Amino acid sequence: MNSKPGLVYVFTGDGKGKTSAALGVAVRAALSGLKVAIVQWYKEKRWPIAEYKIGKYIKNIRIYPLGSGFFKLPTDHASRAQHKRKAIEALNLAEKLISQVDVLVLDEVNNAVKDKLITLTQLIKLISKRGKTHLILTGRGARPEIVKLADLVTEMTKIKHPFDKGQKAVKGLDY
Repeated sequence: MNSKPGLVYVFTGDGKGKTSAALGVAVRAALSGLKVAIVQWYKEKRWPIAEYKIGKYIKNIRIYPLGSGFFKLPTDHASRAQHKRKAIEALNLAEKLISQVDVLVLDEVNNAVKDKLITLTQLIKLISKRGKTHLILTGRGARPEIVKLADLVTEMTKIKHPFDKGQKAVKGLDY
């Protein structure tokens, strides 16, 4: 039995691939027999995102899209209060799941801290409760305090992106 605390991975930066990297680790963990949960801070249930189907094919992964969309972007349709309520709901679910799974992905949680929808203190408290659960935190702008707590940090750096030329996200590649 492993008595070491779970590892903390952080995928951050302005480049694409943070959630994709986390999903890759989550699938690897699940296929290795670990129980995995993915709590998403901004993504909404109504979005046609391919990853929502993972649980249909891999039984030991559960995804919880609890967001109200991306905050302060042109597509934002929710009030700040609605975003904050959803972020707290995601945090509360993560706290509940942390002792029930082997790997817990906190998708876009760094953005939620940066956008002041949850506090840095709340996130640090959650990390401190991880026990043997491995945590994967994604999102832009990971705070230095989180980077210091982490065991692995990868920064995705954007060199080029189709969005810069006005191209929209591609189903199957981006969502």
